[in-house]
Amino acid sequence: MTPVNRLSIKSWCRPAIFLMLITIGADAGALELPGFGTINLPSFKYGKLKRDRDVNRTFQTYKVLPGHKYYTTGIGNIPYAIIGINDNYKLRPGNWREVQMTTPLLRGWVSRMDNIYGYPPYGSRILDDDGKQIGVWFSSKQWTTVIIEENQEIAILAPEPPGFSGGN
Repeated sequence: MTPVNRLSIKSWCRPAIFLMLITIGADAGALELPGFGTINLPSFKYGKLKRDRDVNRTFQTYKVLPGHKYYTTGIGNIPYAIIGINDNYKLRPGNWREVQMTTPLLRGWVSRMDNIYGYPPYGSRILDDDGKQIGVWFSSKQWTTVIIEENQEIAILAPEPPGFSGGN
């Protein structure tokens, strides 16, 4: 092995070992590193989406749920996704924009999403790590990452742009 290859391996191994230790320590909530002491690691819990006929019907009938704040993500006036988050939770905005949802606004978005994207949007329940519903999701993308943080805060990754069908 040439010195250049050994150097490459050494420079690769140290960060990889460090990341491995962090990953192992993440289950414990803290990591003991020589020379650094104890590092408290954030503990994340993960929620999920669960497709749901009733949620889909809620969006298809343009019903705005009471006790929910609504957010959209996307470009222009056709969202990639619409979510409604229970008022008991706080969403980390990221790529989400809060909107004052009305029935006419929801009707327009749902109709446009159905006509333009290659896959029809569908409703899902947003569940926390215990399976409790914390919101609703409507998008042609049926997966995302839902992170449950402390103090009723949640982070939901915005979906990638859906396929376009060039609808009417």
